Amino acid sequence: MFEQLFTKRIYGLAFVGSFMIWLYACKNDTSALGGDFFPSHTNVLQVDTLTPFVQTVFLDSIPTSGTGVSLVGAYADSLSGAIESYSYFTIGAPAVKSITNKVVFDSLCLVLKPNGYYVGDTNSMFHLQVFALTRPLDLGNLNAFYNTTLFPYQNTPLASWAGKVYPNRSRDSVLIRLPDQLGVQWLDAIINNPSSISSDNAFINNYLPGLMIRGGSNQLIVGFAAKDSSTFIRMYYHNQTDAKTPLYNDFQITQTGLQYNHVDVDKRASIFAGIDSQHKLLNSNKTQHISILQPLAGTAIRISFPGIDNLKQIGTYSRILSAKLVVKPLRGSYSPNNPLPSMVTLTEVSDYYTIRDSLFNSSGNYQHGDLVQDFAFGNSYYTYDITPYLVNTLNVTNLNLRTNLMLMIPRPAYNSTFQRLVVYDHQSAIDPMQVSIQMLIYTIP
Repeated sequence: MFEQLFTKRIYGLAFVGSFMIWLYACKNDTSALGGDFFPSHTNVLQVDTLTPFVQTVFLDSIPTSGTGVSLVGAYADSLSGAIESYSYFTIGAPAVKSITNKVVFDSLCLVLKPNGYYVGDTNSMFHLQVFALTRPLDLGNLNAFYNTTLFPYQNTPLASWAGKVYPNRSRDSVLIRLPDQLGVQWLDAIINNPSSISSDNAFINNYLPGLMIRGGSNQLIVGFAAKDSSTFIRMYYHNQTDAKTPLYNDFQITQTGLQYNHVDVDKRASIFAGIDSQHKLLNSNKTQHISILQPLAGTAIRISFPGIDNLKQIGTYSRILSAKLVVKPLRGSYSPNNPLPSMVTLTEVSDYYTIRDSLFNSSGNYQHGDLVQDFAFGNSYYTYDITPYLVNTLNVTNLNLRTNLMLMIPRPAYNSTFQRLVVYDHQSAIDPMQVSIQMLIYTIP
């Protein structure tokens, strides 16, 4: 509709500041909107680009306990670096607490069922190691365990496994054979000393404080469902008088709030190589003009507009009618096997990255980016209405009280996947200005 108002172009308008704007405008003498809304001498200007300042935020820690997901494996590329994820959890008392002494032990297996999530190459061999913890998992005064939390475990693994994993097969499971001596010991306890193994605390304190699972030299991270029916230890045995009928007893995860994922990230072979790990904010011109949002790997994207006050120079009486933020992911950084986050929330932050609230649009709704995904040509993008934010920012005259914007993946993907968003800043020679803004501004000279 605004195109009907444009009867001439304005070619020469530029401001000294941290942004360049291209303006297309007209002098509206016969506005179809009515003279009461736009005075006859009002100019409507379209601003194609308001230059953003992009920074990578280094997050302190992310809570990972109680998500119901075990993330296990390793993955590396030149953007994020080398990522390795370990899962810690506690196994509870056996489901069957009384067994006759006329049985024979057969085997003991740890069963892991994929939840469908993965990142990396599923055609490669997947390696797993299972370690016993040396003390029980205990939150103490903490509300949660984090991606930085560590618990001690034995030096020698209880078991190792290698094979193919098929995350999208709903009935596929990984079965890891555990030492027979463990199973024999536990079966003997159920038969001869049931009180030592009949409760979760008794079993944990007397027999198995907990487990940690890690990957070997993988190029794959797999998500396993961390709940009673998906991660458990199964003891197989049979009756002495009926060897053909297998029997089993399950030891399941009963304290899901204690399961968590520890994540190690080595950025020495990434765009962050040589960067002091003590940095809280890093300008994109230090990282090949790239910024990355990947919470579990410890990074987020912050956006600011240092030249926003130059908008006041457009006219004595000016007003932002609409403003749209368009975030274009880096081509090649996503694929059908490594898709973009379906939702990326735009939040308002103070200090470095203290979140004040998610950003509302002009209709008062939270925004998740309205992702348009294009694998064929790489023209994917997220869009956000930032009109209220820019209007409010211009009204704050004390620069120390102004806030910035930050892109963040909401829960549950926030702390249970390695989904990421990679963007260029406006200075990149390849697909520059992947974060841009369109505005409509009217002025009264």
